[in-house]
Amino acid sequence: MKMTPLRIVGLVVALGVALLVWKREPVMVSLLAMNTDQSSLDERISLIEKGFDVRLPAEGTGPFPVVLQFHGCAGIRQPFHEQWADIANDAGYAAVIVDSTTPRGISWDEALDIVCEGKTLLGQERAGDVLAAIKIAQKNPALDPSRIILAGWSHGGWSIMDFLTMDGESRIPAGLTGWSETPPTVAGSIFFYPYCGPGALSRFRPWTQNPQALAFIAGEDKVVVAEACISYFEKRRAESDLVDLVVYTDADHIFDDPFLDPEWIHWYNEEYFHDAANRYKAFLSALK
Repeated sequence: MKMTPLRIVGLVVALGVALLVWKREPVMVSLLAMNTDQSSLDERISLIEKGFDVRLPAEGTGPFPVVLQFHGCAGIRQPFHEQWADIANDAGYAAVIVDSTTPRGISWDEALDIVCEGKTLLGQERAGDVLAAIKIAQKNPALDPSRIILAGWSHGGWSIMDFLTMDGESRIPAGLTGWSETPPTVAGSIFFYPYCGPGALSRFRPWTQNPQALAFIAGEDKVVVAEACISYFEKRRAESDLVDLVVYTDADHIFDDPFLDPEWIHWYNEEYFHDAANRYKAFLSALK
């Protein structure tokens, strides 16, 4: 059948629509990145230094291997993050609790509204906080720059995963200007019930490095879609022996938090917390 000009135009439009649908998520993510407040890496470092809480082991001399801890969307819950810092310290690691919200003037209640609801500080922007935290750690003489582990809870895990897709060239954290280096290499990454849904860069961008990885997924998670993360990490595990995936089938979000308010304390699971803590410590010990 002869192609008339009208049919050619129709075909081009149809192909364009199909391409737009196929690329819809990357396009939307790029548009959101363009609307992010701009800052240089030095400015981001100055910001994150205000929320950089270093905890050193009680014994031993540095430089220590270090775990950089990235909190969930609502911000720092001090006792909760201190418990994980203590576990890292017991394994001979320094721990750094990295605060992304307080330095930005975002309160706990505000974070619940604007960060947890995806109105600001998406994972692709907070990936710049991950980069800044690594840069700060690398300059601290008490910390070993060659043994940096990234650990993220929920939104923090999302941010680390987004960071791991960066290449310093065409892919840089949203809002970050003037950075064109190869991303710093990390020795390992640990994820607790991360967000892997729409807008997470790992859905359509490969990681640019392949660190040892440990992922804890809550099978009955009411905050993030567990199946998306299970599928993602199962695929990575099939491609690499550097990935360990742990699924607690009947666990809920923040199953590892014994400091929850009475309204939410039923989400805490003591058995799973202790199992995760033992696996966390073993993972760190194996990388020393």
